[in-house]
Amino acid sequence: MNQLLQLIFIDHHYCLLLILYGKLSDGSLDIISENSMMENEERMEGWWKKLDEPFKSKRTERIVTVVMWVMIVLASLPLLHFGRRVFITDRFVVRGVSMTPTLTTGQGVYVRKWLMGPRIYTSFDFGEGKPLQCRRLPGIRRIRAGDIAVFNSPEGYGVYDRITFKLNYVYAKRCLGAAGDTIGIKDSHYYSSGAESTGIPESQEQMLRSTPDSVFQKSWSLAAGQFAGEADNWTIKDLGPIVVPYKGMTIAMDSVNTAHYARVIDYELGVRPIWSGGRALLEGVPLRSYVFRENYCFFVGDNAPNSRDSRYFGFVPEKFVIGIFKVPRTDLLLSHQTSRTILTSIKTE
Repeated sequence: MNQLLQLIFIDHHYCLLLILYGKLSDGSLDIISENSMMENEERMEGWWKKLDEPFKSKRTERIVTVVMWVMIVLASLPLLHFGRRVFITDRFVVRGVSMTPTLTTGQGVYVRKWLMGPRIYTSFDFGEGKPLQCRRLPGIRRIRAGDIAVFNSPEGYGVYDRITFKLNYVYAKRCLGAAGDTIGIKDSHYYSSGAESTGIPESQEQMLRSTPDSVFQKSWSLAAGQFAGEADNWTIKDLGPIVVPYKGMTIAMDSVNTAHYARVIDYELGVRPIWSGGRALLEGVPLRSYVFRENYCFFVGDNAPNSRDSRYFGFVPEKFVIGIFKVPRTDLLLSHQTSRTILTSIKTE
């Protein structure tokens, strides 16, 4: 009898067998069956919990994975933005009129750093008088005559007799001559051995040619070539010819070259050569020749009558160049801004 009762508690199916044998009354069977059913329900709930646990854990894993990826992406966005600005392209807004009509005030341009290769600073000491220390990653090509580039001004701290670097003080100008090119201006016409066409608008050359000298004497200085000691001989209408220095270029230190390249030598060595007693002297020591250590560029503004550029401040170290940009189509922009361009074209930067 005890064994039968144990079987009843184990599974209610045994109750049916007991009924057939007449061993238990209907009432006791009902009680035992209800207890068995409650046990079965509890057992089923346990099974469902066990079956549901893997699904719940998988859902939790998926949610955690999605949340982690979202957090990674959000954290990466600033890094991607910074990386894009450093290595690929950066946006600048044009201020001033020195590049009109090609560029207009307020126009945004994207500089392609990957073309020349991005600059990587090797020193972050950008104080006044500190030289720019950087290296350039490999790019597609070097800058050449006709390119429009953004570069650090060589006179950013207002020092006009030597080349200095100032962070975030930049110009947008056209390259008239890259390293090794012979450049000049003859009767207001710009020329360069590095390109058949310099890209300077003919209308601007004509405007420069037709503007009376007296107008420049009231605004910009008509005299040019201050960087080369030629302020008494060169003007913004007639300048050069002169060779843009390149790394490894050797010059004889005669009186002309001493005057033309004294500022560049001072930039490279920290000492300016002088012409005295019929010879070039560097800290009192005769200097018969000089080999340049860096590449340089010569930049001018498309607004030929109204641009402070290399006609005044001279050669710009190639490593000052941030990048080259392609001029976007501005047909509609220029058509809507013609009146403003005319009104602002005589303003200085």
